[in-house]
Amino acid sequence: MKKVLKITLIVLAVLVGLVLLAYGAMFLKLKHETSGFAPIETGRVMDNIYVVKDDFSNVYILRDSLAGYVVIDAGNSPRVVAEQMNTLGIDPQEVTTVLLTHSDSDHIGALGLFDHAELYMAREEEQMINGTTAKFLWFGNMLPRTDYILLDDRQIVHIGGLKVEGILAPGHTAGMMAFLVNDRYLFSGDIASLKDGKIAPIPAFFDMDNAQALRSIDIIRNLPGVEYIFTGHWGWAEYKTTTK
Repeated sequence: MKKVLKITLIVLAVLVGLVLLAYGAMFLKLKHETSGFAPIETGRVMDNIYVVKDDFSNVYILRDSLAGYVVIDAGNSPRVVAEQMNTLGIDPQEVTTVLLTHSDSDHIGALGLFDHAELYMAREEEQMINGTTAKFLWFGNMLPRTDYILLDDRQIVHIGGLKVEGILAPGHTAGMMAFLVNDRYLFSGDIASLKDGKIAPIPAFFDMDNAQALRSIDIIRNLPGVEYIFTGHWGWAEYKTTTK
């Protein structure tokens, strides 16, 4: 009996060690890949578009005369987002609408700041937060709210004076969605990065389905009429320069 117990403990110790090594390797890989992120500094970008720099991501804020403030993605740190919004003179409680490109933690972390705002995301993304689809191994995403509004691919909603079209572009997550605002401004979340002002893939390490993610890049590349693209971690660029 003692021998069996000893062998069992050894096996368990080896398994625990392997798991810890795997997580250690994942952490180092994550740190390496995020070091390539290039979010832009907090400020006014153009027209009525503002940006907040979080730890390693950007939160975009649109000001509309009818809708007030509309936020696209909610960043990672509530403290940092609140502080940076304060430098812009924007009270988080003035935000009336939040558009989520997807439900990863670095895009929903400060969602609690906007608890009175209407919340939109892709219908296909709901599987990421209801236990149906895991982001990594058996770990799924979580959302601190259940009162969200689900959008279908190419569905158009009018938020105050803003025309917002949701464009499904899965791969990074199952329901990754870009938002095209007023047919000019494309907010792409983590669909793509920018390299020398051109659309490029994000590191494959972050994608659930990299092959699908690459196909989704072609979806946003071929959208007509777009003038500017705003990414989650690599800033923005004029769309005419974002070619293959």
